[in-house]
Amino acid sequence: MDDVISSLDDLTPELMTCILRKVNSDISVETVRVTRSKRLPYSTVARLKLAYAGGRGSIPNELFLKIIQHETVDPVVGAADAEIEFYKSVAPLMPSPPIVRCIDAATSPDAGHSHLLLADLVDSHHQSAENQAPEYSDSLRAVSALARCHARWWNDDVLGKGVGSVMSRAEVAEFVGNLEANVAGFLDVFGGEMSHDQRSVYQLMLGSASEIWGRLTERRGLTLTHGDCHWWNYLFPRNDADDVYIIDWHLWHVDLGARDLAFLLALGGFAEPRPEIEIELLRRYYAALIENDVINYSLDDLMRDYRWSAIRNLNIPVIFWSQGKHESTITTALRRAYESFERLDCRELIA
Repeated sequence: MDDVISSLDDLTPELMTCILRKVNSDISVETVRVTRSKRLPYSTVARLKLAYAGGRGSIPNELFLKIIQHETVDPVVGAADAEIEFYKSVAPLMPSPPIVRCIDAATSPDAGHSHLLLADLVDSHHQSAENQAPEYSDSLRAVSALARCHARWWNDDVLGKGVGSVMSRAEVAEFVGNLEANVAGFLDVFGGEMSHDQRSVYQLMLGSASEIWGRLTERRGLTLTHGDCHWWNYLFPRNDADDVYIIDWHLWHVDLGARDLAFLLALGGFAEPRPEIEIELLRRYYAALIENDVINYSLDDLMRDYRWSAIRNLNIPVIFWSQGKHESTITTALRRAYESFERLDCRELIA
């Protein structure tokens, strides 16, 4: 029996029993019911409610299912099986929370689909409203959870040697060449609507691109990052007894921890940035790094990497343009990236 779920129509007690017996050989699923489902651009997600005839053990009654159809995955966004690899190979070595417990992760490259089965936390946790930042206390807990994930892999020798890849100088040079072409195309379309200073900032970024992205060839301060670190990818507890979880790891890669922070805080994580608490959130993140045994990395180091990463945010609207996103999404990202560039005095690093 094929034990990879390709569609919601596949969900039978027999298939779920086959899958879950990889976790508990005595389990027997009596019924499986989809209580809610949603079609997303690159996947289908659903909540499942299971009843067991026996042998349940520690497997929950309610599971979260994500089905990935490989043909729908935009190669600009990421590899089809990146999240499967994360939950099979990387997540078991990370703390939970903030990693959600994975029950099963499987793929069928020949058939062109994959699935994830995670513990369903909807009763204990919630997401912030889309395109809105969470409340202050949840924001503090979120950056602490992110720091715990980053601290687990901080300067780890396995990075680039079994876990992810570290950019070489040749790869940086190739990236910069592509960047120059993409920025040129972006400015051809949007340059007329940008101020002279905004256009000049892109020229400054391109002039220092080898140094900006070349930082990734230095192993100091590298870690495993989320890669799509916006507020919607956090699950916040409904009561203070629980902790924050981080979901949707399909863009994980080796980078600076500050890169996730710059997307979340400087750019706003798809919400309006909050400069009034930005430094406090950075300090909370740094404190959590130290609490989780990160050494030889100062707060000044973090602030510098954060500013370098904020410069890289200027490439986000370019990426959105290349993906064909709506003009309002692109122009909003452009405004937020430029404002944070000025706010953090990033010009001082590359002028």
